[in-house]
Amino acid sequence: MPYCLVSFGSNLGDRQALLAAAAKQLSQHSQIHDFRTSRLFTTPPIGGPGGQSAFLNAVAAFRTDAPAREVLSWLQGIEQELGRQRKIRWDARSIDLDVVLYGDLMGGGSNLIVPHPRYTARMFVLEPACDVVPNWQDPRFGWTIERLTKHLRATPPSLALIGGEVAVRNRLCERVADRLEIPWVAAPPLADSPGLAGNVALDGVLYRTAPVAPVQWDVPADRPWIAACAPPLPKSSLSDHAADDFHLPRLLVRLQQTAAEHRWPAPHQIWPTGGAWPEYRLEIDDEQWAVEELVSAFDSLQCTVQPTTEGGHWY
Repeated sequence: MPYCLVSFGSNLGDRQALLAAAAKQLSQHSQIHDFRTSRLFTTPPIGGPGGQSAFLNAVAAFRTDAPAREVLSWLQGIEQELGRQRKIRWDARSIDLDVVLYGDLMGGGSNLIVPHPRYTARMFVLEPACDVVPNWQDPRFGWTIERLTKHLRATPPSLALIGGEVAVRNRLCERVADRLEIPWVAAPPLADSPGLAGNVALDGVLYRTAPVAPVQWDVPADRPWIAACAPPLPKSSLSDHAADDFHLPRLLVRLQQTAAEHRWPAPHQIWPTGGAWPEYRLEIDDEQWAVEELVSAFDSLQCTVQPTTEGGHWY
């Protein structure tokens, strides 16, 4: 029976009561077994309109024989019952429920992708998940939740963009660096021919990361940075020295072209498998959209996540 990880969030109304109602309803479903919840955590609002209140966040882990899309349908039904209104992305919300992981499933459709495309940059999901499923592994790159969380906290946030056009990656990095006042590394143009000179293979997966021309990989040890390419990465995901090596990006950001009408939620995609480094996907049909996503990723990676309950029995 597959396991499932679901995230909870609220920053409108009686937040704890809303989360408790959602968790109680989900836990009582006849197709859900071994239901466990994390502590409640207080986190700042990330992205969206200003003036929002702080969030309460938590996660629930359980096993179910229902398909992932049916689990999503349950969550959306609970959101509707509890007054969720979807108007502006990243706006304040009474309740926000997401499927984060569903067994080893990788892929999805227009209203569901698992693993969640950007959960790897969200400490308000990862920290609570360490309460209940620290040893669950991401099926794409094999890291446990606990290892990924420690890796992200080991050095200041840093992102390396891969895939897509070099010019687009450079523009995105320059705009994000200007917004956040952080250093960035440009990617020189790739060779015209599609040979291996501009690629690096990790455990059988070809990442288009290393530029053809030499690049000055000069990044700070004590502040965030962003790069339009990636340095050579360890071939083994279990390399102990990688966790605190500030020259290595905390996350790869895989650029993905999308149609505007499908940008939120994302269209059907299948995650690549076999990579040894954590990553998330970023839609880039609209560059301003992508800039806001990257800025939010930096905010999410360094946001405070403070426990507000001693255990997971808040519902």
